[in-house]
Order: sequence, then C-alpha cells, then structure tokens
Amino acid sequence: MGARRGLAAWRWLFIIEGVISVVLGGLAWLTLPSTAENAWFLTAEERALMRARQRRDAVYKGDDQFSWSYAKMALLDPFVYMAAFCLFCSSIPLFGFGTFLPTIIKGLGYTSLQANYLTIPVYVLACFTLLLASFVSDKLNRRAICAFIVPMPVLLGYIIVIATSNIGAGYFGMFLCAAAPGIYPYNALLLTWVSNNLKPDYKRSVGIPLFASLANISGLISSQIYPASDGPRYIMGNSVSLGMEALAMLGIGAIYLLLKRRNAKKDELLAQGVTDNGKEGDRALDFKYAL
Repeated sequence: MGARRGLAAWRWLFIIEGVISVVLGGLAWLTLPSTAENAWFLTAEERALMRARQRRDAVYKGDDQFSWSYAKMALLDPFVYMAAFCLFCSSIPLFGFGTFLPTIIKGLGYTSLQANYLTIPVYVLACFTLLLASFVSDKLNRRAICAFIVPMPVLLGYIIVIATSNIGAGYFGMFLCAAAPGIYPYNALLLTWVSNNLKPDYKRSVGIPLFASLANISGLISSQIYPASDGPRYIMGNSVSLGMEALAMLGIGAIYLLLKRRNAKKDELLAQGVTDNGKEGDRALDFKYAL
C-alpha cells in the first residue's frame, strides 16, 4: 500500500488486518448456533445425541438459565486471577518475541532481509512443538507438569542470547524460546487448564474472558522493552522476558497447590459422608479439579 491516502504502510497493515478480523468475526457471530443441540452443521442423529446429553446433565447442572451468581463466582475466584497473572507474565515474552523476533535476529548480526527469512524456520518448528506439547498434555491428562516444564527451554534460550554475542548461539537460543517446546505451548496449555477447571458453563464464559483480558494488558509492557537504543543485542528486553517467563513457571506451581488443596478438602468431606458442601459449580463436591 505504501503511503496511499497519506497513511504510512504500518497503519495500512493494522487497518487491513483489523477489517479482515471484524468481517470474519461478524460471519462467526451470524453462523454460530446458540446451542449445540440446534447446530446446523450436525446431523439429525448428532443433534438428538446432544439433546440427550443436555437432559442427562440437567440432573447435575440444574436449569440451563443464566444467573449473575455465576459471574460473581468467576469474579471472586482466586484461581482466575492467579492464572491471569501467569498468562500476563508469559505473554510479555510472547508478544515481545512475536513483534521483535526479526529485530532480535538482526541484532545478532544478520541483515534485515536475512532476519525476516530466518524467522520462518523458528515458527515452523514452533507449530510442530505446540501440537506435540498439546497432544502429550491431553494424553497424560497432566496439565500442571506439562505447563511447568515447557518454560524451561525458554529460560535457557534467553540466557544464551543475553550471555553471548555469538551469532549462531543467539539464533539457537531463539529456537529454544519458540519451539523446544517454547513460549507458545505454555499459553495454550494454561488456557486449556483454566477451561477444564471452571464450571458451570456460565462461570467459564465469564472467567475465561476475564482471565485473558487481564493477561493481555501485558502487550503494553512488551511493546516498550525493545527500544532501538538497546540494539543490537537488546539485553533489557531479553532480560525482562527471561524474568517474566520464570515467574510464569513458578505461578504454575502455585496454581497446582491451590487446586490440589481444594481437591483434598473435597475428598476429606466425602470421606466423612458429606454429600453437599453448600457450594456450586467447580467448588461443589461432585467436581474434581484437573491437575
């Protein structure tokens, strides 16, 4: 687009991508069914199955009607805010990495064109490792340990980039950050873990946007930690990313202890013959938190 209509090329980038997002979002809004039982893309047999599941779940979930008490449950749950803190910390290196990867690689000694091409292998490997980490997490059904392990290569990658000016070592560090298993799997695993542990659906529909919105504030910080004056090695930006990823990893341990403690309390009450602890949703006795 160049500088057409007096706008800089980077402004056109945001305008075009924004318009595409709005259009696709509108199409999703129009085509997304209000309930799975009435989904237009399911067969008659599949819709009948969904209706049968709804009748079965009604025994445990009660009437499928929204109540502001569900929103209150999400707003007052420390688990949501602890997870938001973890995602906030991990999103600083995520946004910084995605925005400044070509700049970081250029700072290792490559030209601008080389730096852009060299981002491609990093993202290709990141895609495969994201799929692998997600598969392993589902297969083992162990969210916490997987989410705790994946930041470790990221820490090592940033340490390498900070500690040495060697071009090859720095580029290898970028692979560790993104793809072994790297920055991206952590966020995907954490989002899934939060989704697994919020019940009922209405609490989840409030808790997940709240958790994600608080975390995305990190974009304000990540956009400021790689100033041009810090080139070519960007020690400050990489150091901040290293520290935030370390906090994100430690936060997983804190969440694990919280959910394990809740499960232990429920098990203790059930062992005593208690059938109702007076709580709803995931805090009720019939729900076991995924660890």
